[in-house]
Amino acid sequence: MQPGAPDSDSLGAVQQFVAQLWSEALNVPAVSDADNFFKLGGHSLTAMHVIDVVEQTFGVEFGGMREMCENPTLAEFIVLVAVRRASQGTGPTARR
Repeated sequence: MQPGAPDSDSLGAVQQFVAQLWSEALNVPAVSDADNFFKLGGHSLTAMHVIDVVEQTFGVEFGGMREMCENPTLAEFIVLVAVRRASQGTGPTARR
């Protein structure tokens, strides 16, 4: 993982990291699980920035912005990150 990544591999630590990332990228004070990235003002450039940081931080790969469009809430996006980590062998639930 990159510097600045959560100290823990727990889903809660991932959620906290990504929530802070969204908050900073969208310039909002905080985000909750039900918040929609695009309804908070996100657009393609901010989405690509978030995806890039998440890919680098957690060592996962996304298929582009489409996946964020299909998983626009924080809760949905966190699940997507967890699934990617497990399927790509970078998370605590990875099958080796």
